Amino acid sequence: MSATTTVTEAVAITADNVATLFPDVDISLARSILPSSNDSSVRAGGDLDGYDEEQVRLMEEVCIVLDNDDRPIGSASKKACHLMTNISRGLLHRAFSVFLFDSQNRLLLQQRAAEKITFPDLWTNTCCSHPLGIAGETGAELSAAVEGVKRAAVRKLDQELGIKAEQVPLDKFKFLTRIHYLAPSDGKWGEHESERPFPLCFP
Repeated sequence: MSATTTVTEAVAITADNVATLFPDVDISLARSILPSSNDSSVRAGGDLDGYDEEQVRLMEEVCIVLDNDDRPIGSASKKACHLMTNISRGLLHRAFSVFLFDSQNRLLLQQRAAEKITFPDLWTNTCCSHPLGIAGETGAELSAAVEGVKRAAVRKLDQELGIKAEQVPLDKFKFLTRIHYLAPSDGKWGEHESERPFPLCFP
């Protein structure tokens, strides 16, 4: 498999055309709850047949869809956002990475589970995931987006590593920059993200 992927740029993805180009995208970010586990848009098509049930459930989470200027223009399931057929046409979503350092400046790394649908078994930073298209984790302006991503990072650090919210106050997250990247995991799945890295000192 080639390590490079071409993104079709003939049509710029905007708030006006995203739902037409990608029918799985919901153009309302007012969604306050996650879709049910019976969401047919996630389960349909057989793309998730044979995968771990918990990983399939996580594919139902709602990612924030962006235009190329990092503005939220909709939301879509994690499945829709990570299919290479959509990525190759330019579908972009918001993400984050946490780099957790201890008092001796040692970085905590995590090995992704073998059951993961994207990038199984690979070593990565402390925690990388997505803010969701839900209240408290969205934001159009940079400052609001950063705050939303911090809240998402606290949620995922607890979920993945058992680090509780009181151990990682929001003001301890230091926003570095935004990174726009695309990486195929295999022929079916991949990432196309606008990511916010956060270093965090954990005494």
